Amino acid sequence: MAFSSFVSRPEDQTYVVHPGSSPGTCCTFELASPARSKTIPYAYLQMIDTLDEHRILLRYAFADVELVTTRTFTAKRQFLDDLANFRVATIRETNQMKVRISLEPPTDKTESF
Repeated sequence: MAFSSFVSRPEDQTYVVHPGSSPGTCCTFELASPARSKTIPYAYLQMIDTLDEHRILLRYAFADVELVTTRTFTAKRQFLDDLANFRVATIRETNQMKVRISLEPPTDKTESF
């Protein structure tokens, strides 16, 4: 009896977890158009919020990352668990997930003490 297994290429996966069982230190967001990536340390992660059935908000100290999933993304519960436990290494913008990053502008105000 013969069988075949399909292993997708890593670049086709919506998200990739850190190898091993220990949590990672950062998450890389790969955006499609224009092609670029942003890496943000987990140390700056303040909140993970599910805005509705298809939107997830990651609030960092200096940025908001909005993830919008489609109906074809079926691993939302596992994805949220991996995010909450700092296991997600890379999130790719694919046809199953869109990524929007809003950086807070730097302030030029100086505080006096």
